[in-house]
Amino acid sequence: MLSDTKLRAINGKPYTGKPELSDRDGLGVRVSPAGIISWQYRYRYNGKPARLRLGRYPDLSVKAARDLVPALRLDVEQGKDPRQTYGKKSLHIVTIEDCVSEFLRLRESVLRPKTHKKYQAVFGKHYIPAFKGRDVNSIEYSEWLEFFDEKAAISPKNAASTLTNGKTLFSWCKRRQIIPDNPLADMRISDVGKNSDVGTRTLSINECRIVWANLDKTRSYPGVIAAIKLCMIWGCRQGEILNATRDHFDLDEMIWTVPASLSKTGKPIRRPITPYHLEILTEMWEMFGTGGLLLPSVKDTPHPISLSALRRSKNKIIEMKSMTPFNLHDLRRTIVTRLSELDVMPHVTEKMLGHELSGIMAVYNKHDWLEDQRKAYTLWCEKVIPSPL
Repeated sequence: MLSDTKLRAINGKPYTGKPELSDRDGLGVRVSPAGIISWQYRYRYNGKPARLRLGRYPDLSVKAARDLVPALRLDVEQGKDPRQTYGKKSLHIVTIEDCVSEFLRLRESVLRPKTHKKYQAVFGKHYIPAFKGRDVNSIEYSEWLEFFDEKAAISPKNAASTLTNGKTLFSWCKRRQIIPDNPLADMRISDVGKNSDVGTRTLSINECRIVWANLDKTRSYPGVIAAIKLCMIWGCRQGEILNATRDHFDLDEMIWTVPASLSKTGKPIRRPITPYHLEILTEMWEMFGTGGLLLPSVKDTPHPISLSALRRSKNKIIEMKSMTPFNLHDLRRTIVTRLSELDVMPHVTEKMLGHELSGIMAVYNKHDWLEDQRKAYTLWCEKVIPSPL
């Protein structure tokens, strides 16, 4: 038999005892190593053992948990599965659809459009169909494990990413008191999959020269060639340049400002424009005009060039020159690594990449070292761009 005294002694403290403790009539608790106590009801349905997660202690007291048992037992006796009926006797049922709807509605003003769309796709493709109509509180931990195991069997990295997004959703819903508990709080990525590999590839200066010299030979769309060249000599993210418009470039001050809406950090990024960058920008404006995107997919269209078009062009060079494969994102790692070898200071290269500085500098130092960036970019362009004969 369990008591409040016993559970209070365990709750919130490091725990090494039995993971499951029984009370009576199928009622019991599951205790995590961190001392998180969750009530569960064990029963048999269709001849198979099953369990239902009821909520956390002390949110659900010993008496309140015991009071739930008679109704749950009656459901079993009547051939009903408590996992389907628990919570539906209450007027307040919270489904995953409800959680997602509130999360996207209330977070829309602070989420970047791309992030909002990503969450919408992940939850709509994976979570909602798997548990459609179910009360979040009635979904057992074992069901979550089975859900993620199925994802991991196809792609461990996808399973890990799906779990991370789910933890974000349910943590927010708990903080907003939409649900009493985060059902994925105790689950780790290592339980269901693995994180994406961290890239390590950096190109040598000679490899960068080879890429630059052979881009025109790919016979790719001019905007694609320009996008890759600008990524190489600015170290910017692909989305920043593909979605850039004429008004982002101040040719009086010779500064490119990536607006907060296109920045991964949610803050504007300022980079200097050197003559090397200006030459490519001018060529694109002469080709496509200055009224919209710098690099439209087709002239006079509002749509930017696709990332896949850039990858295809890059892969042609890898095949043509038998290069070690690389991703376009590796160009960012390349520019900061090679400039560090040329004695450019870390705070300058961090600003070139559009990163937030760490520690106390992030709080008090808002300087972006534009002139130091300009010198570094000029040095880099001189190294990468072949001199005219």
